[in-house]
Amino acid sequence: MLTASHTVSANTIYVTPYLGYTFSSSITDDNGINIEPENDLHYAIAIETDLDKGRVGLFVSHQPTDYENFLNSGSYTYVHFQSSLRFEASQRINTYLGASIGTTIIDADWSDQDLVFSGGFLGGLEYKFNPNFSILLEGRWLANLMESDTTTLCNLPEGNQTCNIRVHSEWLTQFQTNLGFTYAF
Repeated sequence: MLTASHTVSANTIYVTPYLGYTFSSSITDDNGINIEPENDLHYAIAIETDLDKGRVGLFVSHQPTDYENFLNSGSYTYVHFQSSLRFEASQRINTYLGASIGTTIIDADWSDQDLVFSGGFLGGLEYKFNPNFSILLEGRWLANLMESDTTTLCNLPEGNQTCNIRVHSEWLTQFQTNLGFTYAF
């Protein structure tokens, strides 16, 4: 029992808050209405620990957004388990590549699904100021599985018009650019 608790306490914990910008694709319903989340700022946090030559942990990202052609705004919140391999380029610079899997919480009038399966790939560059503090630049591609039979009602901005949305595309993808600061303890 003492050995197990000593092993856990010896692992380094990394906490990385991010600020970034999300670029979104669009999806089209069966009636030709384009659902296009606006490109927008997001914020995120990752909590990780070392595993072999990489890290594993939890990634949470939130993006409030507006939609072209719709009155109400919405948001995407990603909750992912992630893993990455780290490559030391120099004493202070690391690069990394990884993948994530989890769910996206969708708050949008055009979707009757609150939770959808999502996954992604990530890569970045980390500069270590010292063993406990570093800055990183990251790119992250995220894909959300939108079932083609998703149907819901919505309100259009032109007066009191309503629409019936039936999603034709199966994937809504987003690309994030992130700037993060990591604290290790």
